[in-house]
Amino acid sequence: MPSRTGLDLETGERLNFRGGLRSGDEIAVTDRRVLVRRDDETTSVPYTNVSEISNESFDWFLAILSLTFAGFGVYSIAENAFVGIGIVLFSLWSVYRTYRHRDRVRIHTHSQPKPVEVFPEDVEALYEELEAAIETVRAERDEMAGADDTDNGGRSARAE
Repeated sequence: MPSRTGLDLETGERLNFRGGLRSGDEIAVTDRRVLVRRDDETTSVPYTNVSEISNESFDWFLAILSLTFAGFGVYSIAENAFVGIGIVLFSLWSVYRTYRHRDRVRIHTHSQPKPVEVFPEDVEALYEELEAAIETVRAERDEMAGADDTDNGGRSARAE
C-alpha cells in the first residue's frame, strides 16, 4: 500500500498508486481523482472531469528527421560554415528535446484548456492504474444514470 503522507486525501479516499515523476515531483492515483504534487502546488483532477488520457512514447519520426537534418547541416558546413553549424545545433537541440519529452502522459479535462502533462518514472504502472480508476468511475456513473431512468418508470428524464 502506498504511503498517504504529504497528500491531502479526503476521509475514506483510497490511494491506489503513488509514483515519482522524472522532475522529482510526485503523482498519486486515488479512487476518485489524480493528484500531481509539485514543489509549489498540488493539482487535483477528479475523474468525472477527465475527457481523455493519452500516452506519448518516443517520437522516432521526429528524431530521425532531426538527425537527417543534422547530417545535411554537417554536409553544408563546407559551403557556409555559419549556416551549417546553425542547422547542426538546431537539429541536435531538437533531438534532445524529443528525448526529454518521451513517455509523456497527458490528462485532458473538460474544464481546462490545456491538458495536465506529466513525465512519470514508471509509465506503464501509472497508465494502468489511471485507466482502471477512470473506468470504475465511469461505470458507477453509468449505473447511477441507469438507476435514475428506472426510477422514472423506464422513461427518460428528458422525455418528461
